[in-house]
Amino acid sequence: MKPYPFIYLFIISLSFGYSQNIYQKDTLTILADSLQLKGEYDQALIFRKQAIQTLNNSSVDYQTYLKAKLFHTNSASMEFKSYDYHNVDKTITKKVREQYLDSALQSAISARDLYSREKHPDRIFQYQIQNRIYHQTAYLGNWEHALEQAQLGYEVLKDTLSNKDKSFVDLIYDIGFIYSALGDYSKAVEHYQTSLDLYKSIIGEYNTDVAQAYNNIAVEYRYLGLKTKELESLLKAKTIWEALDENDNQQFLYSCYGNLFYWYSYYGDFDKAEEYILKKDKLRTIAKTTKNNLLLRNKEEIYEDQLSNWYDLMLHYSRKKDTLKTVYYTDAIIKTIDTRKKLSRFEVNTLSATLKFYASIIATKQPEKALQLLNKTIAITEDYKTEYYTKAFSTKLYKAELLIEGRNFDEASILLDQLKDFKEDEATSSQFKLAILNAKTAQGLDQKEASKHYFDEAFRVVNNSNKTIEDLKLEDLKPLISFETIAGFLAMGDFYFERYNEDHSKINLEKATQRYVLASEIYNQLYLGQRYNESLFLNYNAINKGLLKVASAQSDDTSLLSEILNSIENNGSKLTWSKFVFNNQRQQLNIPQNLINQEENIKAQLNFYQKALIDLKQGSDEKKSLWQNKIFKLKNDLDKLQDSIKQQNQTYYQFNVQHFDIKTLQEDLKDNEGVVKYIFTEDKLYPFLITKSQIKILPQSDKTIVISALKTCLSTLKERTPNYQESFKRLSTLLLPQLNYGDYEKLTIIPDGAIHYLPFEAFLLEENMPLISYGSSLLLYQEQKKIKSSFEKVKIGAFSASNLESKLPKASSELNAILNIFNGDAFLNASKLNFMNQANNFNVLHLAMHSNIDEVHPEFSSLNFYGEEDNLLFISELYNETLKANMAVLSACDTGNGFYENGEGVISLSRAFNYAGVPSTVMSLWKVEDEATAKIMSYFYTHLKQGEFKDEALKNAKLDYLKHTDDDLLKHPYYWSGFVISGNTDALVETQYYWVYVLIGLFVGVLFFRKRLIQFFKK
Repeated sequence: MKPYPFIYLFIISLSFGYSQNIYQKDTLTILADSLQLKGEYDQALIFRKQAIQTLNNSSVDYQTYLKAKLFHTNSASMEFKSYDYHNVDKTITKKVREQYLDSALQSAISARDLYSREKHPDRIFQYQIQNRIYHQTAYLGNWEHALEQAQLGYEVLKDTLSNKDKSFVDLIYDIGFIYSALGDYSKAVEHYQTSLDLYKSIIGEYNTDVAQAYNNIAVEYRYLGLKTKELESLLKAKTIWEALDENDNQQFLYSCYGNLFYWYSYYGDFDKAEEYILKKDKLRTIAKTTKNNLLLRNKEEIYEDQLSNWYDLMLHYSRKKDTLKTVYYTDAIIKTIDTRKKLSRFEVNTLSATLKFYASIIATKQPEKALQLLNKTIAITEDYKTEYYTKAFSTKLYKAELLIEGRNFDEASILLDQLKDFKEDEATSSQFKLAILNAKTAQGLDQKEASKHYFDEAFRVVNNSNKTIEDLKLEDLKPLISFETIAGFLAMGDFYFERYNEDHSKINLEKATQRYVLASEIYNQLYLGQRYNESLFLNYNAINKGLLKVASAQSDDTSLLSEILNSIENNGSKLTWSKFVFNNQRQQLNIPQNLINQEENIKAQLNFYQKALIDLKQGSDEKKSLWQNKIFKLKNDLDKLQDSIKQQNQTYYQFNVQHFDIKTLQEDLKDNEGVVKYIFTEDKLYPFLITKSQIKILPQSDKTIVISALKTCLSTLKERTPNYQESFKRLSTLLLPQLNYGDYEKLTIIPDGAIHYLPFEAFLLEENMPLISYGSSLLLYQEQKKIKSSFEKVKIGAFSASNLESKLPKASSELNAILNIFNGDAFLNASKLNFMNQANNFNVLHLAMHSNIDEVHPEFSSLNFYGEEDNLLFISELYNETLKANMAVLSACDTGNGFYENGEGVISLSRAFNYAGVPSTVMSLWKVEDEATAKIMSYFYTHLKQGEFKDEALKNAKLDYLKHTDDDLLKHPYYWSGFVISGNTDALVETQYYWVYVLIGLFVGVLFFRKRLIQFFKK
């Protein structure tokens, strides 16, 4: 049942061409058939009537056939006239449309009843009649009857046409559409999928019928809770319709964009959601200026579009936490839909969804009003359930959820009990949620066995195999990949962990572990691998909390600790890692120049519009919208181009880009090397120690205590407080509990949360302390470690900038000192253009200049090059670059500092260089002092020249600074601890052990000389 009626007519008309009539048709009937095929129904009716009058002496069977033909043509004619309801030039009222459809249906029924008397009917013509009946019945809103009629049509055709005939496939598709209207989404998916596969085999992938099937099946996946399948289908539909680029498809594409908005809004990717709002706006604007407006063809469609747009914006702004705009659009919908009159199907669905949504946003502060809104929603749904097949099941489930949150368990129990008799008619996702809510209610009523029963029932609902509950793996479950499913499995895990705390039963602990691990695996299927957002982070945090609880209870199980760390790492943001892998590995590929030119052009435009957008003054909404749309398009173009580069080098990327496995990391560690990974949950800090031979979970600390101690230390550092030792010692005990760091030559810190801002050297620095380096994630650190130095000749590109308003008097001497140690070029008072043009001529980049941290728009933090105009190199620009350097030394203020974004870490300049493919960065964690910086950098490069590892060179540079600084005030950790190294720490210069060769030579010489002496004295 495709939503654009002219297509139905075209398909129906085409089917006449396949008619295999058993009669030798007369010329008048042949002429009438030809006219009907062209849609000239009035002329066709004239010739139908003439045929009946002229051939009144023909056989009874043939006369019956002619009369049935007349009724059928009249039915098609009346239906065609009803389409004027959607014709902007000939708009008719809704009532007149229904009158036309009713007349059309009566004529079609007359044709069917008349022709049913035939002993040997033409099956194709018989189906054409039936086709009209089920379509017209559906148009009139009687979906149950439409299904019966469509299934009768299927019986007519199944033995007449092959499944390669498009008419037959259209029928399968239509049955799926009817099932959807009746709320049987599983059946709808089944029929859509069958029609989709057949369409592709008959007419190919790039066809509007295929796109429609993808779009509609995506909507069913939404209702079924299959979120990843929903997105996959929507993107396929979008790709096809955008490629077809035909005006007739704009209505479908408009709907598809709306569905994509809905998905990305649910997922929490607001930028992507906004992209599709802008795309819809653009199509709407184009449609208004087009003579044949196929989007908004009458007042009803304009009205529905307005409500739909308000609904989209209501969702969008609520998730962006803009309460005023959310309430504005919510009120607009509620006030516009007049409940005093009979509502249309669209109004019922929109109002119900809006009231339910409104209840969700006020539930915390106004629980009673929220329940009232849900009662109103249920009443509306019940009023129209016979006419529009609306269901109150999901609303009642949500009402029960609010009652449970309000600890009103008795009322929730009564409501849930009422739903048990209807659950078999609901989708798996709804049955799953019902079981979970029943379990939570039983928990609240302290009915532990009942709660266990319902949690196990939830598991059985999603069980897609014959395995027992305790043996189930992710592949054994139905593909319910959604945040709601994750929440259900977490609730199961919490229940069993609570029971374990009560009885210390190993079985309950194993059950809790299994549920948490499954929640983690479901999350991994849902996460797209792009930038984190609030929804992703909240779910990630909740999963980690469960995993870490069971890890602490089984701290001796190394295999489990490995599995849990793998889950946490693979579920973490992969954005920086994926960008680093692409930009670093692409340097080894032979990319065609035309692709490079295209890429550079897109990047240049993207940088321009991003900067222009941030500089745009208030009140320029039209320009803002235009530029946002341009940025979205350019980002998509860049993604597509880079995807094509990956595809052309598919073997290379498949070989190198893999999921994180901690065993691989351990194998690459040395015996005296450790990695400490920190994970914050909402109330605790969990430190893990990873070595070559073990994984150990260290004692946990209270998050509040850690954050308080951390703030004290950071304040002590930045304010240069003299008596800092005691606070440092306390923090060291919290962050490195029961860890004798003297046992290690090297420690790599993988921080979380505010720990990103702390240099561990501040409380560890001494001669025998381990080498300290950092990584933003285990996944990225492992990838950075793979980049082995070729020990080619080091060539440093040293850039400085000292503007009048922010001078750095020691910057030029810093660069000169470095270039006295290594070869390279100095760019004193370098412009941004100098850097962009010259950067890839060097394998080490050194930047000595000021930086800006923008906490409102962190990606517009910048390095400040020389000059008054276009002198800022933004993080967002570096994101789009590919740099060939082995190391970047950011000898500027705050280059490791920035806005901390949940799930993504610190949005810093150092991170931007990782994006660009640089495996090693030296960065500052606060505003560093100019003279101390120059000294430390000179010492750092001196030690690098001697072949020391980068972290070793930085440690020794700090020790040298302390050794050669006489002023005790300048020995404060503020002056030397702020510089840290992240990523790969391999040496830049191959160590030359000349002294070993000298000793060996002396030893050989002594032996030779000793032998000669013995021989001499023997004489």
